[in-house]
Amino acid sequence: MRAVAIGAVAASLAGCAPRLGDGDGVRLETVSTGGATFRIQYWAVDGAAAGQVKAVLPRVAARATRWSRLHSPITVTIHPSHDALERAIHREGYGWLRAWARYATIDVQSPRTWAFLGAGDAEVEQLLTHELTHCALYQAAADEWTWPYRGIPPWFREGMASVTAGPRRRADRDELRDYYLRLVPGAGDVQVPGGEARIDPMIEPERLYQEESEVVYGAAHWAFRFLLDRYGEERIRRILDRMGQGRSFAAAFKEAIGIGADEFEREFRHYLVWHGWR
Repeated sequence: MRAVAIGAVAASLAGCAPRLGDGDGVRLETVSTGGATFRIQYWAVDGAAAGQVKAVLPRVAARATRWSRLHSPITVTIHPSHDALERAIHREGYGWLRAWARYATIDVQSPRTWAFLGAGDAEVEQLLTHELTHCALYQAAADEWTWPYRGIPPWFREGMASVTAGPRRRADRDELRDYYLRLVPGAGDVQVPGGEARIDPMIEPERLYQEESEVVYGAAHWAFRFLLDRYGEERIRRILDRMGQGRSFAAAFKEAIGIGADEFEREFRHYLVWHGWR
């Protein structure tokens, strides 16, 4: 994701970037496509970026609603700098982060700031598909007040988004296997030779996001891919249906898959360590 370049561009724009409500120049457009409604909010400086977002939305909506239709309109806010994005989502120190999704909102750093010459349509489509898949998951699982309380683990939500949109920054299976070989499976922090502590990205991903996000996204991507290949797409939809009926993720997963999520996580670690994909 060219984090260094992104950080440099964002830093150069931070001093002059406007904030929502800081005067004129804020635009709002409504777009309907694929049975979903989108409200695109942006500043005048990002008119071209908004046009880019509108151009890819039909493909984005078609891909993200693979798992569930969108019940509520989605507001996409295009922020003029990385600092503006971090302020909006209340997260600091994530220089590689370009977007953040909730139940019915997507906050995105303007594609014109992703690299020196901006971002291409394919990059924008991939990112928005990833984020919109989160929205589709949350809307399938609950309503706008209860979705944070279903207990959906990061590996499931990020893995679903990564498999649907295509992987971004993530470790491949060999790299992830090497990481896990230095862990006691499921034990969280362990001391390994040389005094280095390791954290299980399936259990404590929040502790790794800032410094080793590729490990977190790698674990999520390959875990969901393993789930999809082993149990099939219909059973994954059953998980969403059960949550939509009011069950927690843990209960929905066990009903739909036939084993508990913790048992599945052990299966996945064994698959990695024993080169199950070869």
